[in-house]
Amino acid sequence: MQRCNFHTHTKYSDGTDTPQEMIEAAIGFGFKALGFSDHSYTHQREDYPMSIEGQKQYRREIRALAEQYKDQIRVYCGIEQDAESSLPGREYDYILSSVHELIYHGEFYPLDSSEALHRNAVETLFGGNYLEFAKRYFYLLTEHVIRQKTDIVGHFDLITKYSLAPEDHPEYADAALEAIREIVKHCNLFELNTGAIARGLRTVPYPAPFMVDEIKRLGGRFIVNSDCHYRAKLTCWFDEAEKFLAAHGFVKDEHADLNDVVKDIEIWR
Repeated sequence: MQRCNFHTHTKYSDGTDTPQEMIEAAIGFGFKALGFSDHSYTHQREDYPMSIEGQKQYRREIRALAEQYKDQIRVYCGIEQDAESSLPGREYDYILSSVHELIYHGEFYPLDSSEALHRNAVETLFGGNYLEFAKRYFYLLTEHVIRQKTDIVGHFDLITKYSLAPEDHPEYADAALEAIREIVKHCNLFELNTGAIARGLRTVPYPAPFMVDEIKRLGGRFIVNSDCHYRAKLTCWFDEAEKFLAAHGFVKDEHADLNDVVKDIEIWR
């Protein structure tokens, strides 16, 4: 089983546990590394993203805990950077880039907060045309990854969370594959995200198998992330993920580098 996770949320954003509780759980699972990635500040929202001051406190606490636990586990301070957030500085060890909402005339339309809000975004912004919605989402994610100094591409096809996406439609596949082909030129590390499995919403991870195959063909890599919001699910579907990636031709490198700061972790090539 993989012994690291780099998509981890705490009470600083929409997680249920403190950073220390999450670290203790990771140690219990035999982890050698844990990366925190709470949600970046977005000035239009006050529900789950961190505030500006919250981000400062978050960084201070994670750095202090990294020092406290350095003889037991390597702890990294990352950020899940949303498309609508200001560009981060050099204060984080890594950036995980994600798109969670669309904006129209200053109004936020969440994509993954609930099925009702998800449907509302598609209906309000695209007249119920899911293909146009999907095309817009993949375009925004591509643009976001390019704009950031992205280290990990977050839950690539998040819009399948409620099983409403027309995944079998050729235009949907074309939009997704076009995005992958452009993104991999700028960041070739994608996450195999098991978060929807942990929530009981899906039985398979993000991204879809045909997308995984295209990422493999283009020389992309994967890191398995549980998108953890509560520590009991920190390793959700990790054993199954190893079999899944191996079946798609990936081989695990147990001593890979994520970037110049995060080194010697498990990444699939």
